[in-house]
Amino acid sequence: MKMDWKAAVVRDDGTVKLPKRWLHLHYYEALNILFRFENSLRVFVYAILKNEFGARWLECVCKSPASSESVTLKNVAARRATQAESFGYLGFDIKAAMMHLTSGELVELITADAYWPKFKPYFKASREIVKSKLLEIGTIRNSLAHFRPMPAADVEVIKQNSRHTLLEVEKCLHHLFTQNLRVPTNSPKSWYAALATLGTAQISTTLYYSNDENWVCAMLTFNSPMLSKQKITETFHSYNVAKINGPNVLLTFPKLRSHVTCLSEYQYPAAVDAEWNLTLQRALYFVFREDVLTINTAEIEGELKQVAQKISEECELLQQDHLARGSLVQAASGYSWWETREATPAGWRHSYGELEPTYDPSHPDEYWGERQFTGDVIAGIRRFPWMPEDVSSSEVFGD
Repeated sequence: MKMDWKAAVVRDDGTVKLPKRWLHLHYYEALNILFRFENSLRVFVYAILKNEFGARWLECVCKSPASSESVTLKNVAARRATQAESFGYLGFDIKAAMMHLTSGELVELITADAYWPKFKPYFKASREIVKSKLLEIGTIRNSLAHFRPMPAADVEVIKQNSRHTLLEVEKCLHHLFTQNLRVPTNSPKSWYAALATLGTAQISTTLYYSNDENWVCAMLTFNSPMLSKQKITETFHSYNVAKINGPNVLLTFPKLRSHVTCLSEYQYPAAVDAEWNLTLQRALYFVFREDVLTINTAEIEGELKQVAQKISEECELLQQDHLARGSLVQAASGYSWWETREATPAGWRHSYGELEPTYDPSHPDEYWGERQFTGDVIAGIRRFPWMPEDVSSSEVFGD
């Protein structure tokens, strides 16, 4: 006798062949939807609580449906993170508070007397109906989580209830993740005049709106100084460049952290000129809810000015001493080479893994790592905030 689990086979064309003895497909579809549903709800609840309560959002009280115990988000997260350390060799070490809340606790938070007025604008139904539909999803989720058989029809219940309850939530998340409208130069907003000209030799600022203008992105573009270069071969060079430590920006400037909803980053493609000089730019996306930005313009302006100034000072330090390290800026290495292949056009290739943001348990909850560009957050995002790796592959146009 043996346990022959058999393995899925990925074909050359990308399709997958599953062994017939594996679970029916509707179990996998349900897992995919529920995984995305629950993590989207976490991000949404965080975004609302963070903007309504600022730096005190972790003091919000969470009620457990199982025990009726009421504890702060900070305490429940700390307790569960400690419990997870007993088997720390399994899974990922994640300390972000929202990642330790159950779906039932998220529902209780949304529909609690103290918090429902904050969430109500994002639901097109009464509190009772919203709670009922979310709990129906939770019941199906628990069947799957506890490995009870699940009828295929339950997948349609999940989809329908998700559409009914998350219609406005999806819009909110889309605007939170996507600000692509340039704020007009004649904007009457006080924060525009305060932030639009913020910059130094290494930093420039561009302001963007979401389509509903409820979210503002202050994009700080960092022109990364090339600290050194070394010729390895005629077509291969190594470089040391300056890199911003995004999480440390928030840890160093707590007032800025208290007002920002999230900070994410994006590394622009590298460019090399005829003299093998490297050009690198990195974008830091500070996303604020517009009303929070309006109320706290002076404090946010002051903090961002200090961020830009400190980055410039530390860049100057690293240019003078390549072995130095700042609190916000540090040296990182990378490689560029000219490559010619029959299957692909000749061109520059780059390897700059040290510049890519990676999740660390010490990161503040406001730090979301790599900027995610997606028009379908709930059903299509490839990496949620507070996750150390992608949960799905990127789709190309037409998929």
